[in-house]
Amino acid sequence: MKRIDADPEGDFYGTIVSELRQPLTTISGSAQLAKRLIRTDPAGASEALDQLVKQIGRMNMLIAEIRDRARDAEHMEALFKT
Repeated sequence: MKRIDADPEGDFYGTIVSELRQPLTTISGSAQLAKRLIRTDPAGASEALDQLVKQIGRMNMLIAEIRDRARDAEHMEALFKT
C-alpha cells in the first residue's frame, strides 16, 4: 500500500543516509579484516585495503553528488524568487 502522506524530503534524507552507511560498513569491515590479516596473510590484508580504498572513492563520489544537487537546488530556488 502506498503512503498518501509521503514526505519526499524525509525519503531523500533516508536514501542519503542509507547510501552513505553502506560504504562505511564495508570500510569498517575491510579495516578490521586488514588489521587481523596483516601479519598472517599480507596478500589478504592488501585485498582488504584495496576494498577500503574503493569504498572511500565511492563515498567521495556520493558526497560530491549530494553537494552538486544541493547547489542545483539553490540555483533553482534563486531563479524562482521574485
